[in-house]
Amino acid sequence: MQHINKENIEQATQRVKKRLPIEKIRQIPKYRNISPEGYNQLIKNAETFSLLVLEAINVQDQNII
Repeated sequence: MQHINKENIEQATQRVKKRLPIEKIRQIPKYRNISPEGYNQLIKNAETFSLLVLEAINVQDQNII
């Protein structure tokens, strides 16, 4: 698996923010009153989770080889 660099992560984060703007997130009852700071933290947490999943898959693939 290709190493993920910081620029790719930033581009992916911007694509997520474009597809899921704060207004769309606020339509979800749980996040109705989310602040811009809360929205940024939510996106950051999703990014962290995604990177952990990708890393786990990468480690698993290396162990199979």
